[in-house]
Amino acid sequence: MKQLSRITSMLALLASAACRPETPAAEQAVPPAPVPAAPAPKPAAATTAGPADTLHLPGGAVVALQPTNAAVFNQLPASSLPDLPNDPTAEHLATAEGRVRRAGLDLLLRPVQGVEVKLTSTPEAEFTLQNGAAVRYAYWGSLPAAHQWVVRAWYWESSGTVLVDQRTGRRVELPGDPVAAPDGRHVLLTSPGLSGGDQANTVALVQIDPAGPRLLWQREPTTWEPAEARWASPTRAVLQLRHTDAEGNIPDDAPVSYAELNLPR
Repeated sequence: MKQLSRITSMLALLASAACRPETPAAEQAVPPAPVPAAPAPKPAAATTAGPADTLHLPGGAVVALQPTNAAVFNQLPASSLPDLPNDPTAEHLATAEGRVRRAGLDLLLRPVQGVEVKLTSTPEAEFTLQNGAAVRYAYWGSLPAAHQWVVRAWYWESSGTVLVDQRTGRRVELPGDPVAAPDGRHVLLTSPGLSGGDQANTVALVQIDPAGPRLLWQREPTTWEPAEARWASPTRAVLQLRHTDAEGNIPDDAPVSYAELNLPR
């Protein structure tokens, strides 16, 4: 009986072993979940930069100054007027072909029609800070396309320009440096004046009629000064602007930008 009991126990043990694997099943590596690909960036929407500023003109017209860049500005012709220091002996009378002459303090300009124009400088003894009407006139050159003589007006701490029509003698006197449109129908004057001194900070447009120059508008920006203007076409000019800092000043390294001015038709 004992022998039979041992045999029975051994058979049970073998049957139990046959039901179990010989070694534990190895765990299969679970592949990592695929990382979703980053979505392709959407193309940036085409946007147009907003205007650099606006000029409110007489009659309710509003002109937006559209941003442009230095490359555009540098491709355009600059003013052809020569340098003119504040020196009574520096004026360019030889270029006027005898139609502009000096007689002491008087600068005399002879138009084709009408009477001779006389611009009289203030005597040296009266050219003082206290004399708000003091001025020195010096012949600067001409804008042939616009039929204008250009006279520089020097004041105590600022300067201006006198445009004198070569045909009629009509004239206007304004702050700034002039540059004529290619067709001669307009002259733009820029006067940067936020850097200090008494110079007016203005940009002005003069129309050249058959009768002579006529001021269309003049504006005084407060956050930028018009450093220079160049014409791209008879109705489009590009301005170089210098901008104020947080305190409203124009430092030597003031930010510079460029803006297109399109004349309203």
